[in-house]
Amino acid sequence: MPGVVDESKKPYGTKFKQQSLRAIRPTYTPKLVGGIMVLTGALFVILGMVAKGSSAAVKEASVEYSGMSDCQIQDSGPASTCTVTVKAADSMEAPVLVYYELTKVYQNHRRYVKSYDKKQMIGDTSWTGAKQKSCEPLTHAGDKILHPCGLIANSLFNDKILIASDHSMKYDGIAWTADDEKYFQPAGFKFKEENAIGAACSADGGECSDKMCEMAGYPSGCGGWSCPEGEEDYYGCEKGTSYVYFYPNEDTYQYLYKTYPEVVSPIMGVHTERFQVWMRNQALPTFRKLYGFINSPIAAGDEVSFTVEANFDSAVFGGTKSIVLSTDGSFGGKNGFLGTCFLAVGVLCALAGMAIAGKGASAKPLGDLSLLK
Repeated sequence: MPGVVDESKKPYGTKFKQQSLRAIRPTYTPKLVGGIMVLTGALFVILGMVAKGSSAAVKEASVEYSGMSDCQIQDSGPASTCTVTVKAADSMEAPVLVYYELTKVYQNHRRYVKSYDKKQMIGDTSWTGAKQKSCEPLTHAGDKILHPCGLIANSLFNDKILIASDHSMKYDGIAWTADDEKYFQPAGFKFKEENAIGAACSADGGECSDKMCEMAGYPSGCGGWSCPEGEEDYYGCEKGTSYVYFYPNEDTYQYLYKTYPEVVSPIMGVHTERFQVWMRNQALPTFRKLYGFINSPIAAGDEVSFTVEANFDSAVFGGTKSIVLSTDGSFGGKNGFLGTCFLAVGVLCALAGMAIAGKGASAKPLGDLSLLK
């Protein structure tokens, strides 16, 4: 009926539903805006000074070794092995971070970034050779399918860097927890500790006979691997331990440990942290990636030596390779650019605020601000 109010459609009598909540309605005068900008600028200047101080406290030492004659990649024959010595100009507190630095490597190239297969990374082995667009242009090694395929995985930095001085080096803990959660060994992979059989197979080039595989309780085509003496920390294995492992469809696929045996063990495969760190693409052509930690302090003037097995050929693209020792600060490694940006933004913001406040002070008086409410 006309004039009758339908109470069921009436909003509840709360301040929220009746839109009567208290609210602040600031009036932005030139003095207020200028003051806010000056305070914001002061905050940025303080942060910039802290960031600059943190960066200045970081100690670094580095050596470019790609140009050393005994570190050159040979066209044929065994890999080049050389000794690289880094001298610390300043004392460094433990843990000291060990990086490799590369130049002219464009990991941000569109085609490079897209060249991998998500299913392979989580252990899928269903692809049998049909056109695989996600991995183009690198899908095969001869007549075998690369697993994982693509440009990122198959351009892995594979120089083998081992500590050669009295300091100890830790090679694990360099990847993020989230990194390891992205990768799985191929479906059907398995391994176990079998010292006698594993050692015998390892001595025979890693190949196990059908009889040895049967003795280990594995299908034919299994392999054996022994923890290299003196490289237990590097490969994350126990001294004197041998293993028997099985990868499915090895006649079809070439797995990561076959492509890069110098840095990836068949036991770890894609769980190798050096591989996972590499798979995190960098935005700039000059970058560093973490390789390990030195667990003892380094005094000023100390020399830290590394034995390098050179496999990554940077000369073909005109790049360089370096070993970098560094401490870290509250803002990470040495990076003066961050602090400079904070300071520049802070100063500009403060100057703009003072200009606005000054201009407002010399302008005609404002009207009664209470009438604006």
